[in-house]
Amino acid sequence: MTLSASRCVAVTLAALLALVTACGGKDDQKPSNAAKTVVSLTFDDAWATQAVAGDLLRKHRLVGTFYIISDFVGRPKRLTKAQVGALAAAGNEIGGHTLTHPRLPTLSEAAQRREICDDRRALLAMGYKPRSFAYPYGLFDARTLAIVRGCGYNNARRSGGLAPPSNPCPTCARSENPGTTDPYRLRTLPAVRRSVTLETLKSYVRQAEQHGGGLVTYEFHNICDSCDEFSVRAGVLDQFLGWVAASGVSVRLFGDVVGGDLRPAPQPAQASK
Repeated sequence: MTLSASRCVAVTLAALLALVTACGGKDDQKPSNAAKTVVSLTFDDAWATQAVAGDLLRKHRLVGTFYIISDFVGRPKRLTKAQVGALAAAGNEIGGHTLTHPRLPTLSEAAQRREICDDRRALLAMGYKPRSFAYPYGLFDARTLAIVRGCGYNNARRSGGLAPPSNPCPTCARSENPGTTDPYRLRTLPAVRRSVTLETLKSYVRQAEQHGGGLVTYEFHNICDSCDEFSVRAGVLDQFLGWVAASGVSVRLFGDVVGGDLRPAPQPAQASK
């Protein structure tokens, strides 16, 4: 079942699940929980190869969230300012990922604040609307969480935390519920690695449907043929996006799933002290 853009407005996941019956018809050939499953496609680190992801998203009329390391934009092997601008212009979300991608818990509180707040200020100065943050390496502590909130982000994404189909754990989470989880501790599927197959990518959606739906967040990095351990082949990504587009699940920006208005920029003194 698909949601008609002319009949449904952007809502939080909880509201989406409540309105699903009113917003579309039923396709008996698709799993009944397809409409309760929300997919978020996220891309970390501003690798130059993610321009390919932007092209593929546009081909399949989908959007994703790109977490940008602001000081790395324009460097070798990274996205240029023009490429980041093209991603945003196509409807993709630009989120924060710090200035230099450090292991945040190893830094002082002041250094963490510079990395997180100054990064958000830089993205705002570029004309973007950063509501979402991703912890580098998925690492954070209580100080990090409080700083991310204080710097004006509405949510923060971890790395991993959701069980893959190969994990037999009967009590492990297969999808996220933003309505009950701390919005600054949201989990993802395991980061996609170069050995991933199309069937594996599909299986994450299917297992969520089998467990009642929920938020399924993919974490991609490089888009290439084995150029890096954390990569996915362009052909596999292309096939997967085509499958998702036809599957009946809702594909949404991470910031739209969690919700919340764009908050003001942190003050320079607050970001640097």
